[in-house]
Amino acid sequence: MANFDDLQELWQQQVTPEPVSNRDAASLAKDLRKFGRRQDLINGVKLVVVVCQVVWLVMKFRHDSMRMFAAMLLDCSILYFLLREWRNQRAVARLNFAASSVEFVRDAIARMEALKNPLRGRDFYILMGGFWVGMNLMLPWDQLTARVLLTILPFAIYKPSVYLRQKRWNHEAGPIVQRLRALLDAAEGRTI
Repeated sequence: MANFDDLQELWQQQVTPEPVSNRDAASLAKDLRKFGRRQDLINGVKLVVVVCQVVWLVMKFRHDSMRMFAAMLLDCSILYFLLREWRNQRAVARLNFAASSVEFVRDAIARMEALKNPLRGRDFYILMGGFWVGMNLMLPWDQLTARVLLTILPFAIYKPSVYLRQKRWNHEAGPIVQRLRALLDAAEGRTI
């Protein structure tokens, strides 16, 4: 067991990081709110497009129950993916930097990094499963070429989608992550 005097000396020699200044915290919170408003606008437009698609498919397939089911499966998987991504973006945009700590800043950086590529994980697989099943059930059985093209389509647009998302993330979230990393370095006492 360690001696009490040794533990007390160790405790007294610890370097305490400087707290985040109110100005830095307010600036980061403002930038995150701006990021959140932009994401709300983008996701709101996506939501309007999906709702218009739902209305159009319901009107088109209202007399065919199999195709109606397929359309609802497709649109529900799209809505699920959209709403989960939107929820994650809003959670990041609502971070409060009033009482930030090193662990809080690390968590904020990890959350921002997680937004970089939403095209992976369980939510993406639910989206792709709903897309493939829904589209294949909506098409007539004699259109083999269309079925093959719709099966290949997600693979064909995956890489460009990831590239575009990366570019968008670098533009919108990259500067915020750089500021968070600088804040983390300053809080840990490292030179920037």
